Amino acid sequence: MYYYLKGTIEEILDDSIVIDVNGVGYDVLVARPSDYILYSALTLYTYDVVREDENYLVGFKTKEEKAFFEKLITVKGIGPRTALGALSGISLDEFISAIMNDDVKRLKKLPGIGPKAASQIILDLKGTLVSVDSTKTTKSLNPNMESAKSGLLNLGFKAKEIDDYFKTVKEQDLSEKEYITLFLRNRGK
Repeated sequence: MYYYLKGTIEEILDDSIVIDVNGVGYDVLVARPSDYILYSALTLYTYDVVREDENYLVGFKTKEEKAFFEKLITVKGIGPRTALGALSGISLDEFISAIMNDDVKRLKKLPGIGPKAASQIILDLKGTLVSVDSTKTTKSLNPNMESAKSGLLNLGFKAKEIDDYFKTVKEQDLSEKEYITLFLRNRGK
């Protein structure tokens, strides 16, 4: 699992950027490649998608965008590529506002989102979002804990189950592996 990549943008492609990190080029899918500047240095927060037939990185400029993406992919019928496509058509603030205001009309204009998916997004996420500031407070976990949560999502556990468990965890200085082991040992208790 990669939490972030820090390096230089070496190439901007149609749906991704290539970031050079100490001589290794990572191809990272991003919502709006045109927002990035060639040869600029940046820190890109990443989400690692590992499936049976694919493996790729998704990148975000801020932790808040990454946190929202992680919530969005928990919605029934919304996968990582659909979520990324939807994020390419709207700012994070506008997306949250549309959810909070039950604006199905606005959401269904997003790439890959139809009326059914728009309604499902509102149904699943409305109670979990207050504003962008709330995503900052709900995602104030340490990097190892966030990586463990991401890993558990990739293993197929439900986001709600993971979030509920990690709200009870007092330890703040464990490794990613230790957090995952702790979750697996204690889930359902």
